[in-house]
Amino acid sequence: MLKRIALFVLAHMAFFGVAAAIVAASTTNADAQRSDNPYDMRFVTTEEQPLRAGPEADSAVSGTVASGVRDISMRWCRPEFDFQGWMFGSPGAQQRQLDERVCEINANGQVGFIPGSALRVQ
Repeated sequence: MLKRIALFVLAHMAFFGVAAAIVAASTTNADAQRSDNPYDMRFVTTEEQPLRAGPEADSAVSGTVASGVRDISMRWCRPEFDFQGWMFGSPGAQQRQLDERVCEINANGQVGFIPGSALRVQ
């Protein structure tokens, strides 16, 4: 009787372990990237941009960020994000928020400002 119970328990544990692995594997990269906070996400550049020392359009250029650079982290943006709009907004609404901002980013160790319109959620 104990053998049957042990086999029953082991069979169910194996089933639920496989089911959990399937669910975890079915999560897409886009799902993993979605966040309630844009500062916790990674971005990709859509076009080459001068990397500026400050948020003003006439700030000194300290480098260049090529188009297609991935794993960009956002340090901060101005104006600040509407976090409720970001959290509950569609990807299009989030992109509209980006389009209206200038953001300090870290791209492969280079830190500086680019227009948010040059960024897309990775």
